[in-house]
Amino acid sequence: MSYPDWTDVLDIGLPILDDQHKQLLAVADDLLNAIARDEGEAALKDTFERLKAYTRYHFKEEEAYMTRIGYPGQSEHSAEHVLLLIRVNTLWRLIESGQIVSPKGISLFINDWIVEHIMHKDAMIGEYARALRQP
Repeated sequence: MSYPDWTDVLDIGLPILDDQHKQLLAVADDLLNAIARDEGEAALKDTFERLKAYTRYHFKEEEAYMTRIGYPGQSEHSAEHVLLLIRVNTLWRLIESGQIVSPKGISLFINDWIVEHIMHKDAMIGEYARALRQP
């Protein structure tokens, strides 16, 4: 199983954030493949930890960018980041406790978490930055 490739619909027009989004999708793809291949708990934990760590890094960077440009929706956007991290940690606890989580279920979760967030929430940052003519 593999996660969809980057498409123009995910491009928010901010290269630094777009590159980070691409990396998030790559690590999410690694997680889906580890689950689909039943690579074992150690490999799964390592991949999931990479995803969590990169997500935290990206959120920190994105929030710093929003502060730099004075993005008016930053507090709501940052609150959504907190909720997404809670969902990620909850998913990990399910996996770690031995719950059977299908690759399709993970894929749907990641689609909602990453793709929908990029397309709907992060795109608004790009629109605001372009209106300001910010890089």
